[in-house]
Amino acid sequence: MERDLRVSFTGYYGMRNFGDDLFGAICTAAAPRFWGARPRVVGPAIDGVSSHYTMPAWYPPATYGATNMVGQASRFYSFLRAVRDTDVLVMGGGSVINGHGSFRRPLMLSAQRRGRLQLAAVGVSVGPFGSQAAQDSAAAFMRQFSYIAVRDRRSYELAAKMGVADRVHHGRDLAGLLPLLLPMTERPPLPVPGDSLRIGIAPCRYSARADYPTPEPAALQVSLIEALVRLNSRYRVQPEIFSLNDHPEHGDLKLSEALQQGLSAHGISAELTRYRRSDPVAMAQAIAKCDTFVSTRLHGAIVAYMLGVPFLIVDYHPKCADFADDIGLPWSRRITAQHHSAAAFAQGFDAMFGEYDTPGLSRDDYALQAQEIFLRAPWGRAIAA
Repeated sequence: MERDLRVSFTGYYGMRNFGDDLFGAICTAAAPRFWGARPRVVGPAIDGVSSHYTMPAWYPPATYGATNMVGQASRFYSFLRAVRDTDVLVMGGGSVINGHGSFRRPLMLSAQRRGRLQLAAVGVSVGPFGSQAAQDSAAAFMRQFSYIAVRDRRSYELAAKMGVADRVHHGRDLAGLLPLLLPMTERPPLPVPGDSLRIGIAPCRYSARADYPTPEPAALQVSLIEALVRLNSRYRVQPEIFSLNDHPEHGDLKLSEALQQGLSAHGISAELTRYRRSDPVAMAQAIAKCDTFVSTRLHGAIVAYMLGVPFLIVDYHPKCADFADDIGLPWSRRITAQHHSAAAFAQGFDAMFGEYDTPGLSRDDYALQAQEIFLRAPWGRAIAA
């Protein structure tokens, strides 16, 4: 009797980041359905996600994600376990094929060259690269993969330029498979002026980039507060601030608290919801309760889109523009380096409440296309047949 395909998914799981943990949750749901595989997650247990893990159930995620030597040793041990008793090691989601060094790459290549496993990637982006040498190194790495599904057109075009198009599928973000975890239901009508308005906000701690124009972070926050104060004269605004990355060093908590205090100074009380229990499904359900959503975090925006919540996206990174371009998101719903004043937010609010300038690609079509991330893999074709 032929045994199930053994698949291990690796990414930035267990680091207290909502988007990354959501990837892990979706991969564990998709692998049995589309590959007939037995999945394992490389990292500590994700709350609400029943799966096999490389770390024991009792191991604290805070220790695993720490930047000290204990955290580094935890991640190294976890990855060593991943390359054992695995048929396919899959990079599951995120900006993981880039110019940054990682201890994972040589371990992956060593195991693959010894014939111990195959390599794959799903829902990933490619780049950016700081030099041609870094890009060439990534291309050599990608040539060792049996299958790669990138999440946006820019990554696909770059992969083709790098000479690896023969193993790359132009797919969608893994969050497009959110319906595997939560149903896509019809949304209730939006509130009308005078009603209570629950508006979700997901900040992101980022710095200005030399290679990409970004809204100036402090000015962005001032503009958002001003726009919400104006909006409060039309609706009874009830903001809920989502700290979707709760890592103590790299997360969004301080920025979220500053936004909460800034709104309080104008008489607007905001609720703060932190991603600290590491339960991505519960956090997605909280986003679904919002009437509208303003997100700097990419996966705050994608989850809102998949749940039918009208949203604005803050374009602080190429991956945000990549997603917006792929779904045909009009410019009125994008907050950019050139368009991030209070008037820009107000224009976006009007588009959301008026239900115009909607994405050109429906969430249903995006979800259907996202299935191809797995079905186009060699193992997906075998299972689908």
